[in-house]
Formats: sequence, structure tokens, C-alpha cells
Amino acid sequence: MHTTLCAVCQKGVSGSDRHLAPSFREAKRVAFHHQDLHHSFNTAESLLSRKIIMPVLSQHRIRVSYQGGLADDHSLPGYDGATSIDGISRAVHIATHAYMTGEVVSRATALRNASIIIKPARQGSFIFELIVLMEANPATTAAAVALTAAPFYDFLKVAFKRATGFLDAEPETRHLRNLYQRREPPPLQKPPADLDELAEKLEGSLQAAHRPIGPEGSINHIDIGRPREPLVTFNTATKDWVNTREEAPALTVYQGNMTRYNALSRNGRAFIDQLGRVVPVRPDADFPAGDLGNLTWSLHGSNTGSRNKLLMRARPVSSASGLVKRLLLSDCHAAPE
Repeated sequence: MHTTLCAVCQKGVSGSDRHLAPSFREAKRVAFHHQDLHHSFNTAESLLSRKIIMPVLSQHRIRVSYQGGLADDHSLPGYDGATSIDGISRAVHIATHAYMTGEVVSRATALRNASIIIKPARQGSFIFELIVLMEANPATTAAAVALTAAPFYDFLKVAFKRATGFLDAEPETRHLRNLYQRREPPPLQKPPADLDELAEKLEGSLQAAHRPIGPEGSINHIDIGRPREPLVTFNTATKDWVNTREEAPALTVYQGNMTRYNALSRNGRAFIDQLGRVVPVRPDADFPAGDLGNLTWSLHGSNTGSRNKLLMRARPVSSASGLVKRLLLSDCHAAPE
């Protein structure tokens, strides 16, 4: 086993025998081998500024600002603050993984072709930055093919907004809009991540992110954005949304019609007559395979103005205050005319 020398302190790091780390993972080992966290931050910044992390193609800064309460004194409550920072970091990690690979995961697994570092807090309420580094290897999804700032921030904004109750949030950049309107991804590229599925998987991390907010907490709200543009705000209303009640054990019959359906992820949306609005829906584990055709039948009817109403037996998933967030479908069939 040879040793890589840290570009800043010249101490040995396990890995290649070259002074300049030849790969992205090697560079990360160089950046973070110190036990001194502050030194690690400075080391990572030094590697970035000196372009020692050779394969990095793009760098995106995410500004996280805690406002009100203890944050006005540049402080956070110990346990709840640490839990919140961890939750936000995990949520960004999961969203970045989905952006780069098209895969939706519920845990912050190892990133492929990307890495996230955290910069220390600075004054101005309580502010810290996450830096998302994207590798120069070929992108695996059509979403990440540009590797420019605007589509990534747009993707993050839509995912976080949908996860916190803004179900109508849609991509604004032309690249993402066109991509999600396509029936098939461009050749040799994976389809982009399903945004409703991603929003659902982000809930656990965002529950942790919201922990210090509210009457029982010490913070009024959290602003997340790019350096000069806000993306999303976490507050008591979004905290209520991400904190889910237990799934109702009994099935409820709803009438409605499909407005969107992804045959790959099996996630969709339906206008529910009893609720008077569109909600995310997905087949539950016990959903009969033979009923999948009813979902596409209803969507076709919605698109053509023909018959489209379904009777759906489903388990509602509700927010802490009782608002229905999504329906887990047990079965469905065409409603009688």
C-alpha cells in the first residue's frame, strides 16, 4: 500500500503513491483525513481553489440560514440543532443522488460522481454552507447531463417544495421542463427521478431538518437557497406537513381521475372528488397487477376528455394536522356512469 501526501500538511493518507490524488474519491480522502474538523474545511477549500481535485466539473453552493430565536444570537440548540443540520445534509445528499443517477433512495448512501462538503457556520443569524461537487465523469441521467447550476438548483427546489406541501411545484428551467415532458429519455441516458417519489423519500430527513422550529423549538424558520436566491423556506406549516400521522388502517373509497401516471415508478396523481384537489397516489403492495390498466385508462380519459372516473380503495397518508398528503391504492375500477 502506497501513501498519498496531503496537499496542505504533507501528512500521509492511504491511497495512491502520487502527491496529487488521481481520482475524486482519492481527493476526498486527502481533504478529510484530518481529525481537526476546521482543518478539514480549510483543506477542502484549498484543494478546490488550487484545482487539486482534478475531476470536479461543477461546484454548487447551498446556503442554509436559521432565523429567529437562538439563531439571532448566532446559536442553535445543541441536540435539535445538530439533528437539523444532519437532516438537511441528508436531504441534499438524497436529492443529489437522484439528480445524478435517476435513482430514488431513502437513505444517504454513497454518492456516485458527486460529493458534498460542509463549511463552518458564520455570523448573520446562524448560517452554514453545503458545497455539492460534481465529477467530470459522463452524467448518467438526462437531468444531470448539463452539469450547470440552474437545472440542479431547480431540481432541488422542486423536490424540497413538493416534500413540504407545495404539490404544484414544477421545474422552471427549460432543460428540466423539456426533460420531464418527454415520454422517453434521450438515447443512452436514464430517465430522471420521479419527483413525487423523491418528495416522499425526503420526508424522514426533512422531519429531522425541522426539529428546532416551532413553539416547542428555538428557531422561527430556516431559509435554504443558492448564494443570492432563496429556494425554499422551512417553517411551522412545512413542519406540520412533513410530520406524518400513522397511516389509516382502514380503507376509504375515493372517486377521482388520474391526471399523471409514471409506469416505471408506478407513482401518479389523481384529482379526488371528495377532496376537491389533486394528490399524489401510488399502488400499495397489495394492489392487483390487473388493475394497473385502469390507471392508464383513467389518464387517457383525462387527456382526451372522455370517461375517466375511478373508484379507488386507498389508505390515506395525512400530515400532522390531518391534511391528506397521498393515497396508497389497494385497488381501483371504473366508476359507474
